[in-house]
Amino acid sequence: MPKYVVTGGDDGLSGIEVDGKRYEPGETVEIAAGKKDWRIDAGYLELASKSKRARDENGHYIADDPATPDVNEAFEAAPPAKKTGGK
Repeated sequence: MPKYVVTGGDDGLSGIEVDGKRYEPGETVEIAAGKKDWRIDAGYLELASKSKRARDENGHYIADDPATPDVNEAFEAAPPAKKTGGK
């Protein structure tokens, strides 16, 4: 099942409920693949991107620099999710 991140909707504060469980903005939720869901169309959920560990030119893992609180150098940014299907 694909994973989605709760975005919080227009105001960024709205949580959602899936199968009787409450999810707040920033949390991850799994929804059945191929299932059309209004929360995705309305912008309450977006596909969670996968990131991978960053490596140097020798193939060794790159450590995170604690002097940069907003950036995690230990992980590479994931490419944007590919949109498929539909006409």
